[in-house]
Amino acid sequence: MIPDETKPVLPATDKKLVVIGGGRGASQVVLGARPYFADLTAVVAVTDTGRSTGVARTLADIPAPGDLRNTLTALAQNPEALLPRLLDYRLRSATLPALDGMAFGNLLLAALTQMTGDFAGAVATTATLIGCTARVLPVSTANTHLCAELEDGRVMQNELEVRGLHKAPIRRLFLADPSAPTYPPVLEAVDRADMVVIGPGSLFTSVLATLLFDGLVTALRQTRAEVVFVCNTTTQPGQTDHYRVIDHVQRVTELLGSGVLNAVLINRSEVLDLELLAQYAAEGIHLLQPTDRELADIAALGVRTLVRDYAEMTSGKRELWNKQDTIRHDPALIGLALYKLALDADDAGT
Repeated sequence: MIPDETKPVLPATDKKLVVIGGGRGASQVVLGARPYFADLTAVVAVTDTGRSTGVARTLADIPAPGDLRNTLTALAQNPEALLPRLLDYRLRSATLPALDGMAFGNLLLAALTQMTGDFAGAVATTATLIGCTARVLPVSTANTHLCAELEDGRVMQNELEVRGLHKAPIRRLFLADPSAPTYPPVLEAVDRADMVVIGPGSLFTSVLATLLFDGLVTALRQTRAEVVFVCNTTTQPGQTDHYRVIDHVQRVTELLGSGVLNAVLINRSEVLDLELLAQYAAEGIHLLQPTDRELADIAALGVRTLVRDYAEMTSGKRELWNKQDTIRHDPALIGLALYKLALDADDAGT
């Protein structure tokens, strides 16, 4: 049961929360949880090879800066201030196609890394410049690529290929450098955390990709923290076509191992905008509506299910740069659910 959001709740001021995932999903969870957790850390994916991020990676030989930039600007003290808006500003150039659409923040992170030789330090400096309200860490400072073996035996060599459309389902993920280490402060944050949240985000290219770095799964197996997965609200073309909620949960539990995942937040929408759903479906994006049987099967895995309508209400599809829109979670509802789990964990420990 989720607390009644019409009633005031007291913040769990002594709690440490770590959120692992891509830029948009991790930042939304942190924003929702901010009233209830005193110590907030976002651990962000670094294997993207999309257009603007891919150019910055090639230019400066760095891990992917795009998801980190998204997280930093979303968590700025004032996201509408000049500097956060400048980081997200995309250059326009008809004469230099490589820079057309380039996010300025990606160039800033590339330049700071070249100047100092420290990618994580570049992220920390940028966070200071914009007054970031949470600690933002790259999951790794290693410049490696996400790869995948498909069910038909083919191997995809980078993130752009892994999330490509009209291909066989993904059999397994791996990094081009399988020994690429997790950034040590990330392991320390997981060890100290009271709760670790995984997701939401692209299942393969954000969530699972982030967990592949050496040492992170071991840290999650050893932490005393509650480990929570926020399941996506929809399928994603090229990654989770035909997936159900339980398929998402099983992918995560297979990587983490038995008994590591404690709970999963699952959206089951009550008010459906059929016209909007039809627009998404036309793009291959389908709402996940778990059945009672699915929920029972997830519970049989030893994972607690917290089910409600977590979807953020919108008036229509949003236009995003070089990405598909989808049905997002409402940060406030996610924050309340995590707060309830934190209180339950306290009660179980007394």
